Amino acid sequence: MNRSHLLTSVIVGMVVAAPLAAQQQAAMVPEPRTATIQVNDSLKIKPSPELQKSLDDLAAAVQALALRVASDPQLRAAAILAASSFVATAQQAVAEQSVALQEGLKVAAERIAAVGAAQAAQQQKAKKP
Repeated sequence: MNRSHLLTSVIVGMVVAAPLAAQQQAAMVPEPRTATIQVNDSLKIKPSPELQKSLDDLAAAVQALALRVASDPQLRAAAILAASSFVATAQQAVAEQSVALQEGLKVAAERIAAVGAAQAAQQQKAKKP
């Protein structure tokens, strides 16, 4: 059972990583420069040596498993079956929760618009002497 969980995790990781890799390659194409304001909305952390070692070990294990899956036709077939089941389950969950997802997106859009309007109003007040 542990093998199947690990295999499923690897497949899910591959499914998630493939679009991100394509997106990253597309992002590498230089775009025309425009004046931008850089916003630091992320947190940079340095992992502890123990965490870094664990992450390195995990990466090595995932790479070894990916190579094994790529070279073994039975494992590849099982991985494809697991991935297709995962995709079907995700599609079903999205379909079942579509109303809640749409409502959440609507609320988020309204909040973003309200914050934007408030910031614009503050900027207008600050510009007036």
